[in-house]
Amino acid sequence: MARRARRRGRGTGTVAAVAAVGLIALSGPATEVAATVTASRTALPAAPAVAAALPGPVRVVAPPPAAPAAVPPVSAVAVPRPQPIEVRVRPGVPHGVMPDTDPPPSSCGGYANPRQILPGVVPGVASATVSWQADGHTDVQRYRVQAVSQRLVPGLQPEPPSLIAPQPADCVPVSVTFGGLTSGVPYVFWLEEEVPDTFGVLRWVQVGTSSAVVIS
Repeated sequence: MARRARRRGRGTGTVAAVAAVGLIALSGPATEVAATVTASRTALPAAPAVAAALPGPVRVVAPPPAAPAAVPPVSAVAVPRPQPIEVRVRPGVPHGVMPDTDPPPSSCGGYANPRQILPGVVPGVASATVSWQADGHTDVQRYRVQAVSQRLVPGLQPEPPSLIAPQPADCVPVSVTFGGLTSGVPYVFWLEEEVPDTFGVLRWVQVGTSSAVVIS
């Protein structure tokens, strides 16, 4: 019975001791209590550092302007020089002689299209001789020359006298002679060619006009 009492007394003393520690802890200052509680538990992770204060307004400094490129002096600028022109001399032409590139004149005058023929006029006494170079075109059938007086008369003008000349076989000059013209009166001579149109119909086409010539 004595052993059991001792065991009970030991247990009671342990409980009393724990209760005493609790009373001491509760009766102590708040900081000590907090320290005791913190020490008895698992350590908490460290708090994150306070974010740094935001910077003030950013000031942008523009870079200094680039220095202009150095301009070389005029004497140092490469100026293109004219290149020599290569002249090839046609075979058969002596060196140093300008070759003749003009086409040879046509034996029939080389009239253009539209054709322009300038007739020549030699005035005489109440007459005139009109001459021209024959046209080498194969479509020319005949020629007609009209002597148009430049002196106007009241009313309708009289029909001018005209002469017809055939187309020669070769490229030779063609001429006609007018008689019965009025002396002292200027005349203009019209030269026409008889040629077929696109439908094959023959018609007169004026190809030349002389200057005014005064009849003797």
